[in-house]
Amino acid sequence: MRARHCLTPQSVLVRALAAVPVCLALFASFAAQAQTYTITDLGTLGGSFSVALSVNSHGQVIGNSFTTGDQDLHAFIYSDGTMRDLGTLGGSSSSADAIDDLGRVFGTAYTAGNTSSRAFLYADGRMIDIGPLAATSNHAPSVNAAGEVAGTAYIGGNASLHAFLYRNGSMQDLGTLGGPSSFAYAVNNEGQVVGSSNVPGDDGAHAFVYRDGTMQDLNELTGAAEAGWVLNSARAINASGQIVGFGTYKGETAAFLLTPTASAKANVPAPENANALGIASR
Repeated sequence: MRARHCLTPQSVLVRALAAVPVCLALFASFAAQAQTYTITDLGTLGGSFSVALSVNSHGQVIGNSFTTGDQDLHAFIYSDGTMRDLGTLGGSSSSADAIDDLGRVFGTAYTAGNTSSRAFLYADGRMIDIGPLAATSNHAPSVNAAGEVAGTAYIGGNASLHAFLYRNGSMQDLGTLGGPSSFAYAVNNEGQVVGSSNVPGDDGAHAFVYRDGTMQDLNELTGAAEAGWVLNSARAINASGQIVGFGTYKGETAAFLLTPTASAKANVPAPENANALGIASR
């Protein structure tokens, strides 16, 4: 004979209370997945168009906006609920590229008569001309926590583009690996710069790291040729000195990760080990 189960008010309450932790856990899981956001319209500088390009850890936003009449594009900073026009270097337009955690803005602006495009640093309420940044550069400058800037510019009347490092109020030409041009893509908080440079007698480029006042070919520091690599371009460097970029491996373009070793060299992993080492090839 099958036993009969009677539901008393007490047993119902016990079961309901037992289910509460499970329900709360499910609700918390759902809430974590259903992240929501609020939208803030930053406005414009009087024109019909604006774009936001970067934000620092304090929520300060930089970008570009048309001014009244939609004739000129000006860099802006949005802070404490207000969009402020950063002005120009005497010309008609300016463009913001990056902002650091001290609120310093870096970008480009035209001089009087729109005769040349110059790099600027905006700090303490004024725009400072820091040099002739390349108008044809297709990447924004990189800024570290100390306000040092790495980028690419025509420096000192050079006919070719050179990587530069702006520090202590001046723009420093980093030179090349022997070829006509070089390009800087990133700087870490140690002031180490990475990028790419032409080399003598070669139409291609080699990845470099600039440290201790010297531009060094990463192919030489890694023994890349012996491993079947040509490291073409270094694109980022972190605080530990790890460098990422891309190169050529067995005739194919492949991503690389360089990790400093005790001997101050770096390891170049092969694409076959990409999954294990967190790199990708294509």
